[in-house]
Amino acid sequence: RRDKMAHKGKFGNVLVLGGWDNMPGAANLASLAALRTGCGKVFVCTNTKNKLSNEIIRVSNKIAELKKIINNINVIVAGPGLGCGGNDILEFLWKSNLPLVLDADGINWLAKNFKKKRKALLIGTPHYGEARSLLGKDFTDRFFGIKKIKEKYGGRWILKGPGTLILNKNIYVNNFANSILATAGSGDVLAGIIGGLIAQNIKNPEVLGVQIHTHAANEFLKNGNKTIVASDLLSKISSSFYTL
Repeated sequence: RRDKMAHKGKFGNVLVLGGWDNMPGAANLASLAALRTGCGKVFVCTNTKNKLSNEIIRVSNKIAELKKIINNINVIVAGPGLGCGGNDILEFLWKSNLPLVLDADGINWLAKNFKKKRKALLIGTPHYGEARSLLGKDFTDRFFGIKKIKEKYGGRWILKGPGTLILNKNIYVNNFANSILATAGSGDVLAGIIGGLIAQNIKNPEVLGVQIHTHAANEFLKNGNKTIVASDLLSKISSSFYTL
């Protein structure tokens, strides 16, 4: 439920670390997904002057500049379009007390740099290849894989793919398998949705985020679409709230 009289300061701020070098689109998708989910403001920390959507606030990739705004941030989404950069920033954010959603290159960073578990909230969103990197080995039993990831890194996990698995205190199976989501950027949208939910203090954001993402895809399937581009999902996020 949203207070109809509330201003944007009541719905939380998201920081997206990504969109570096030649991948601004991933950060744009995650940021717009967070905004469509209802957060108040989104900041993007990037190392380039690539164009960001009009609604997004650019932040310098200098840690000294990040420290100036970090107290105004409610959640971090790290990884969309990050590439191999930002290691010092990721280290800084990992040690912070802020909720952290790790996606894509953020997960690859964790696989290479993990030292100890976070005390603050961690939600990871790997696909199979990233999960394999986290464990350092192949696995065929996805239930085994996601449980071992949680044992090693702590936090809550979403193992993406046909029949996506979610593990917090419980394990959930998403009864959805369709290649309509097999398109570049769909994972960035999911990460942004989860970030937007956390910013608004929504319980079980990893579960609700997957539900919203799936419902958006289903809306296109119902209309006869077999394929989409990831940005299409943005238009279906808000209307999903009334059906879940």
